[in-house]
Amino acid sequence: MTATETITSNPRVLGADPLVEYDEETNTPGGIGEEDIVYLVLPYIHSAREGVLRLGSLLEKYGTYEMNGIAFSDHDEIWWLETIGGHHWIARRVPDDAYVVMPNQLGIDTFDLKDAFTTKENHLCSDDLKEFIEKNHLCLNLDDSFNARYAFGSHDDSDHVYNTPRDWFIRRYLNPHTYKWDGENADFTPFSDDIPWTMVPERKITVEDVKYALSTHFQNTPYDPYITRGDLSNKGALRPVGINRNDFLSVLQVRQGQGTY
Repeated sequence: MTATETITSNPRVLGADPLVEYDEETNTPGGIGEEDIVYLVLPYIHSAREGVLRLGSLLEKYGTYEMNGIAFSDHDEIWWLETIGGHHWIARRVPDDAYVVMPNQLGIDTFDLKDAFTTKENHLCSDDLKEFIEKNHLCLNLDDSFNARYAFGSHDDSDHVYNTPRDWFIRRYLNPHTYKWDGENADFTPFSDDIPWTMVPERKITVEDVKYALSTHFQNTPYDPYITRGDLSNKGALRPVGINRNDFLSVLQVRQGQGTY
C-alpha cells in the first residue's frame, strides 16, 4: 500500500463536496489524510481489493482533508484509488499487461460505472457516486461514456508545468514506438491532458527501467534543466521527475511465492 500520492481536483467537485477541515472553535474533526491512512487500513486487510473497500468506507464515513491517490498491490491484483472531494472516491484495477504513470494529478480516465455498481470486477467507487455526478452535473462527456478525469480532475496551466510533462516523458521512454511523442504532429506532448491512464509496454518492464524512469530529467530534450549546449530557451521550463534535491527512490516488486522486495 502506498501512502500517498497528492493529487488534484477542480472547483466544481470541491464546491459540491468540500474537503473536511478541522474547526478548532467547534472541535469538528477534520477527516483522515496521508498521515492516517496507512495506519487505519494496512494492518486490517489481506488483499489489494480489501484495501480499496476498507479505505473507501472510511472516506465515506469520516471524509478527508486532502486529495490523495493510493495504490494497493498483492500477488494477483493492483488497484489504484483516488479521492473525489471530501467524501467520494473511485478505484480501478490496473490491467495485468499494463502499467500506470501517476504524476500529482487525478489520473483515472475511462471509468465503467456499470461495472462499479454490478459485478465490481475492475471498477469500485463510493456508494452514491452516480447520484453525486448527476446532481452536480459533473459528467462532461458528449456521449454515453464517462471519463473520470474530465469530471473530477484538473486541467490547469500549472499541470502543464508540473504534472503532464513527467507523464509524457516516462511514456515516451517505455513506449517509444507506440505513439509519436515529438514534433508538430505528435500524438502527445508535455502539455497533453489526454495521455491514457494505462498503456501496454512494448516489452517487459524491469526494475532498472523503473529506477531510470523515476530519475529522469527530460534528458535529450530541450526541457532538460542541465542542458548546456544548443537551444537553451526551454531549459528548466518543466518540472522533471528526478530533481536535484532527491537522493532516494523506492521500487517495490511483488513476486508470486517469493515475498516482497
